[in-house]
Amino acid sequence: MDRSVHARKLRLDASRRIIAISDIHGNDALLKRLLQKVDYQPQNDVLLLLGDLIEKGPHNLQTLQTIRQLCAQGNAHALMGNCDFVCKNIVHRYNLDFLKKVLCTRKASLLHEMAARIHQTIDADTDMEQLCDALMASFSDELRWVDALPQIIHTDRYIFVHAGIKEEEHFGDDFREVLTYPHFLLHAPAFTRYVIVGHMPVSEYCHAIACFHPIIDERKHIISIDGANMIKKAGQLNALLIEDDRFSYESVDDLPLVRVRCDVAPRNQDPLFITWRESEVRILTRGTQRDECLHLSSGKRMWIDHAFLHERDGHWQADDFTTYQMPLQRGELVSLVSCYDRFALIKKAGILGWAHRAHLCL
Repeated sequence: MDRSVHARKLRLDASRRIIAISDIHGNDALLKRLLQKVDYQPQNDVLLLLGDLIEKGPHNLQTLQTIRQLCAQGNAHALMGNCDFVCKNIVHRYNLDFLKKVLCTRKASLLHEMAARIHQTIDADTDMEQLCDALMASFSDELRWVDALPQIIHTDRYIFVHAGIKEEEHFGDDFREVLTYPHFLLHAPAFTRYVIVGHMPVSEYCHAIACFHPIIDERKHIISIDGANMIKKAGQLNALLIEDDRFSYESVDDLPLVRVRCDVAPRNQDPLFITWRESEVRILTRGTQRDECLHLSSGKRMWIDHAFLHERDGHWQADDFTTYQMPLQRGELVSLVSCYDRFALIKKAGILGWAHRAHLCL
């Protein structure tokens, strides 16, 4: 299988608005809501879908059909993401033992949906060669369409890629690099053209207060737009809008809205958000519903609800935990993420924080 990077050059009319969306993850309904919110007009706009089109969401096959229809209209273009690679696995019969392990733990998958359509299941006993034969017999067009997607789309002013690039002119030697570049915004150099990426949830770059809106780094010329849709409960699907070289964004999520009962003044002196990358904690004092913990990366002590604590490889982790108390105004609407005892995790304007349940109309 050819592992070279497949890049496609687009020549765009400068008057056209560019809409970039990444990490749809099989959430067809949310994609359609977002396109409606930004008033996508195929005859006037250019739509770029930056990979992870499928996998982990509820309607992968329908999402793929929607995206193929959008691309057939002529002004929409899709890229491959690392999650979309499952199609390449089937088409090229590549690394099938590993693919089986993934599918045995990932039930929300395009391949599970395809298998179900032909009255098959995928489990530890599945003959993967026979599965490839069966899926290619029934879904060859869909699988080959994803397999043929480029990994990079670039213009004179912008480079669109799922995870990242090694260099601006020489994008990379192996397409797996541009599909999986870890924490690109942290490690990449500065570029002359703007590089727009998904892959890594933007909240992973937050330390004090978590925000799920796109991050625009004007120094490095990097824009990270993955809002953690289908990856984190507080996640959202973001659209980056580029018009006359100006950037803006819109977002949608599946969270319910609740109304605020009373004003709550900000009280945070030194808030902390614990990312997956720096999630290790040491438990100091056990409690009935929460434990006192030491966050090893920051050195801060805090009480963490048991819902956020889990053990991984013999170490305690507490990723996606925040100490930020959200300031509130009576009558406003906020998104409800989860409830824990007397507290609620909420999101407002893309920002994650907690509130007392008594302050919300639950």
